[in-house]
Amino acid sequence: MRERLQRLGNLFVIALLRSPLHRLASDSLVLITYRGRSSGCRFTIPVIYAERDGTLTIFVGHPERKQWWRNLRGGADVDVWLRGGLERRRADVVNDRAAADTYLERYLRARMTIQAADSPIFVRLAAFTPNG
Repeated sequence: MRERLQRLGNLFVIALLRSPLHRLASDSLVLITYRGRSSGCRFTIPVIYAERDGTLTIFVGHPERKQWWRNLRGGADVDVWLRGGLERRRADVVNDRAAADTYLERYLRARMTIQAADSPIFVRLAAFTPNG
């Protein structure tokens, strides 16, 4: 039941972020579309992000319960729906102080959750450069 409600909520947020009303949530939410490594299927999910110098950082809360970020290990090209526009970006799974600092600069309340994690997982979405 919980998964169904979450899926329904995600569908609502996806529709909102792709609509002219995206400004209601675009300051903190972004859509990321990635390809499953095994299935090859494309998946779109809403995630909370922090931004610094054009790079987006996503904190993966409870990574042991989530699968999506595993598809980005080792780097992956993703589509990002950001502030009403579609962009191609390069995603990497990271666990470094710079990612934590970027996220905590925006979401100070996440400090306890990040500190409590054995090894906090972040996804960094950098500007896409086709040859690099």
